[in-house]
Amino acid sequence: MCTEEAIENKPAKTTRVELVDNWHARWNSVLQSLAEQGQSNALKVDDDGWLSARQVLLVAFNDDQVAGHLSFAIAPTRGKGHVEVTAEVDSFGVTPGFKQCEVAHLLREAAATRAHELNCRELVWQ
Repeated sequence: MCTEEAIENKPAKTTRVELVDNWHARWNSVLQSLAEQGQSNALKVDDDGWLSARQVLLVAFNDDQVAGHLSFAIAPTRGKGHVEVTAEVDSFGVTPGFKQCEVAHLLREAAATRAHELNCRELVWQ
């Protein structure tokens, strides 16, 4: 499944995942990448250009290039006698030319870790 990709696509050995918001140095290139993938509407950005505090944007970078992204929104929900936090994935994509399997794995792993850090009960994929 991923064997042909490994030969044809850019190596991802330097791929790293970063938490990104409007203060990030690569914010504009991230916005451009999401627009190219048709997913910019998934971001909750206000009129002043600020990303919502209830949305998490994780971006995979290969050197300085955007290799992929995953965003999710967190929201409180009523649990059994207490409030729980859930995380729901808003957008996900791997930039063409990068290893789909590897970048996707890194993003999913980072999302699960971040959701756990935020005490989310679960990370829901639509």
